[in-house]
Amino acid sequence: MAKEKINLFSGHYHTPELAAYFSSLTAADEGYAAHVIEAMEKAGVRGSAVTALEGKLLETLARLSGAKKAVEIGTLYGYSAHWLARGLPEGARLYSLESDPACVNAAKDGVEASSLSRKVTVMEGPALENLKTLAKLGPHDLCYIDADVVNYPAYLRWAAANLRPGGLVLAAGAFFKGKICYEGDDAADNAGARAMREFFHVLFDADRFVSASLIPTGEGLALGIKG
Repeated sequence: MAKEKINLFSGHYHTPELAAYFSSLTAADEGYAAHVIEAMEKAGVRGSAVTALEGKLLETLARLSGAKKAVEIGTLYGYSAHWLARGLPEGARLYSLESDPACVNAAKDGVEASSLSRKVTVMEGPALENLKTLAKLGPHDLCYIDADVVNYPAYLRWAAANLRPGGLVLAAGAFFKGKICYEGDDAADNAGARAMREFFHVLFDADRFVSASLIPTGEGLALGIKG
């Protein structure tokens, strides 16, 4: 009798021992951008940012993309921007968008302290407005989305229109806390679930993205390649 295949979402092998093992492999990277981690912990937002292992994944994908012009939607304190920048070649530019002034200031401080100003530009203001400006600088090679979920469809449509052919889009929080199919009394969850379903409808539209899939990180990382 054939053994049943473990599917993408089973989590069958997600044991504490496995997590501890991979954490030990990336222990040296836990200290990367330590000043940013310290600032996030002090502000109580460390849990909203990527882990070191997820950061290494972003770095890896940025390297694979060969991106020279990249866009990040949702800066927070700039921790993921540090990882993306580490994967970008010299001469590349990452435009990181953030609407919260306190986060903008913290991110700029962190970028300056890491001597990454030559690679990373933090832009303050509503992302959809700043994206209009960045559209004029396109086409772009990579777009990473980690922001307000209700605008994920709009951000993805921007990526579909402004990435070069073969450009890479990444989106964090793709599982939406397991509530993508939610239909209940919580208005915010309803709005978020509808937005994520619309997001995936766009992502898996072969006329926009020739390839699309999911990486089962803790919160899910969606990715697509522009057609």
